[in-house]
Amino acid sequence: MSYVATYFYKRRKVTLRELQSLLGLLNFTCSVIVPGRAFLRRMIDLTKGAKRPYHRIRLSKEAKSDMATWLTFLDKVNGITFFLDDKWETSSSLELFTDAAGSKGYGAIFGKHWFCGAWPASWTSLILPFQNCFR
Repeated sequence: MSYVATYFYKRRKVTLRELQSLLGLLNFTCSVIVPGRAFLRRMIDLTKGAKRPYHRIRLSKEAKSDMATWLTFLDKVNGITFFLDDKWETSSSLELFTDAAGSKGYGAIFGKHWFCGAWPASWTSLILPFQNCFR
């Protein structure tokens, strides 16, 4: 498996069929390397819009970064997950609470510690469309 990932990591372009084959293999590997699923999304996004199996897709810098993470997983992970616990924690058990308002900012409380802040002005155009998704 590591050989296959290294082969793809060294390439600049792949065909749609090759990328789909790699994604299928990595997705199957997620049954053992559970946190790997988070590192598939950007590669999956590269397949959007490609219709023919021989369509050539340029591997983005971000996709290469995800592949490098996969190479680390394949080399180092022994099947024992290090991101996810069997027991899920709740906000109450963690004493962690968060909130945000598009027009003002955000804040969080963790035990007796807290922080808050205003959204950057450059995000103004992003925040309003995002809020409209939930109305």
